[in-house]
Order: sequence, then structure tokens, then C-alpha cells
Amino acid sequence: MQSKENKPWYKHPFVWLLIGFPALAIVSGIHMAYLAYTNKDGLVSDSYYKDGQRINERLALDSQAANQGLNAQVILGDDQQSIRIMLNKEVNGPLELKLSHPTRVGVDQSLELQAIGNRMYAGKLAHPLALERWQIELSDQKSTWRLVKEWQVLPGEAIEIKPLK
Repeated sequence: MQSKENKPWYKHPFVWLLIGFPALAIVSGIHMAYLAYTNKDGLVSDSYYKDGQRINERLALDSQAANQGLNAQVILGDDQQSIRIMLNKEVNGPLELKLSHPTRVGVDQSLELQAIGNRMYAGKLAHPLALERWQIELSDQKSTWRLVKEWQVLPGEAIEIKPLK
């Protein structure tokens, strides 16, 4: 029988502690570098100058919706994909709905809403909408007006979108 001091190095637990922590730090660092390389930061815009120039255009669309007195109610279906919208006034043509996540660019969705009745529109999202916070933008296809609101998604709860002032 070997004494405690004559054991091979790999049978001492403290050796593995000395090897394990630096090895774990190296593997974690490589994983973090991979995540940083593959995930785009949605908060930073590559074209911030052009985005700044478009602010006046967006404000004009908001004021046009206010001038027309438009507002809408949005209801998300139980399946988290079907959306119904009811406007307070009649508008021409199909509507466009954009849902943008504040931080994750890859999950943004856009769809065309078709009229299903008097001032009623409906559409189906490509992917179910997570119960999170979203930026919702409703406009006509000609981009003559728009309604914008931040939406905390709750199933079966209608939200009202009014023009920004």
C-alpha cells in the first residue's frame, strides 16, 4: 500500500482545483468571445446619421395621424400570432403593422393587415409573440400616417394606440 505522499499527482484533489479553475476561465472566455462575435448589438445603429435625418419624416407622419383624428385598438389572439385591429375612422387600403423589440433585432416582425369588415383589420404573425415589451407601429401602406406605442404584451388584453403629440 502506498503512503499518502507517494500517490501520483493526478490523484491529489488540490491539483485538480489548481488546474480546473484556470481551465474553466479559458473555456468561459472562449464562449463569451463566440457570443460577442455572433450576436449583433441591436441598440447600436450602423446608420445613426441617416436615422437622425428621418426623425422629421416620422414626426410628420405622427402629426398627420393626429390631424386625421386616428386611433386604434389592438388585440392579440390566444395563439399569440393572430392580431386584430379596430380603427375609429375609415381608411383606404391595407394597413402595415411593425413590431420591434427594443433590444433584440432578430425577432422584429412586419405584416400586412387585410380589411375584414368596417374599420376592422386582421393578420397573422410569422412567429408567436413573446410576452415581453414591444414597440408597435401601425401605418397605411402609402406611409401617409402612423400610430406608435410601446406595448407590454398581455394575452387577451386590448391596447389603444393614439397619435403622439
